[in-house]
Amino acid sequence: MQNKLTEKKIYMLKRFEVENFKGFKDRLVFDLQAREYEFNKNLISNGIVNKGIIYGKNGIGKSNLGIALFDIVLHLTDKERLPVQYLSNYINLDSDKPFAEFKYTFIFEDDEVVYEYKKKEAYYLIEESLTINNSQVLFYNYFDKKDNFVDKSLIGNLQIELLDNKLSIIKYIYRNTPTNQDSPLYKMMIFVENMLWYRGLSDGNAYCGFSNGGTLLVEGLYSSGKKEEFKKFLADNDLHYELEWRTNNGLHELMAKFPTGKKAPFVSIASTGTMSLFLYFFWSITAFNKISFLFIDEFDAFFHYESAENIVLRLNANKNFQTLLTSHNTYLMQNKLTRPDCCYIMTQNKITSLFNSTKKEIREAHNLEKMYINGAFNE
Repeated sequence: MQNKLTEKKIYMLKRFEVENFKGFKDRLVFDLQAREYEFNKNLISNGIVNKGIIYGKNGIGKSNLGIALFDIVLHLTDKERLPVQYLSNYINLDSDKPFAEFKYTFIFEDDEVVYEYKKKEAYYLIEESLTINNSQVLFYNYFDKKDNFVDKSLIGNLQIELLDNKLSIIKYIYRNTPTNQDSPLYKMMIFVENMLWYRGLSDGNAYCGFSNGGTLLVEGLYSSGKKEEFKKFLADNDLHYELEWRTNNGLHELMAKFPTGKKAPFVSIASTGTMSLFLYFFWSITAFNKISFLFIDEFDAFFHYESAENIVLRLNANKNFQTLLTSHNTYLMQNKLTRPDCCYIMTQNKITSLFNSTKKEIREAHNLEKMYINGAFNE
């Protein structure tokens, strides 16, 4: 399915709020509105951060932020779900409040859409609300229906009285009413269906959203016909291989060929960092022309700093989707790669851009990494 969003302006997540979910006992507000800078304007779209990098100490919640952002995928789509291990301890363990709250503010061209919901568990909806351009068009509580309201423009004659809390009313309306591609609801659903979260660590290259099934890297590369492009991508990261295909029992193997004439399956000799690069390349050729939103957790955990910079520059050049990365690599905290309003520091129940973390005026010539290390930003 082609991403309908690429036919017009890029659609954006403007703001995200979450409360009482996993480590976020108090309300966390993630504001993605950009500031006025005259450099790296390609990192901004429609006044919103298009390419962001998130920093924070171990255990502060960077990974949980990505999981929270993609909770919406669980009940609005049939795409790949977050792995079960990420959904344990769904409600904050230090709170007596029985549900988590989520709030997404999207910008779709000239429309602002606010979608809010409450959940007790990952697949246990309590309440949903939809507001379009400051006008509430839907409110639905699955257990106390006296105040429920759905604008007729959304449902026509569709019957909704018998819905239970395992099926989102938003998803039900989307699937059972005539398609109107100009509808803000339709645009929101397409945006969410094309969100992609992944991480390439030792837990099996987990991903969520966009597609279904396993990430078969070698078969994906073979199907794309982009072996030579992959070879060049590796060379750009100072990894030089002669590559060729071999068929073994009906399966395709990517072989690395050495000057001695000896050959070995590429995946058997590739380092963890090289395989992480392979994973990035896989998603770049299979998804980047379709996705709306990309979150890569610990994207450079196994990368040399030059490879990390290479990936950031590649992502920065692609404005077709919004990107958020988590990292500990302060080398990336420089104005040739990012901006003070695109670089975020995460602390306990708080995430703030560098711009908003200091009263000092930050200019293009400033060394953001040095300022950060010297404590110039209030965490």
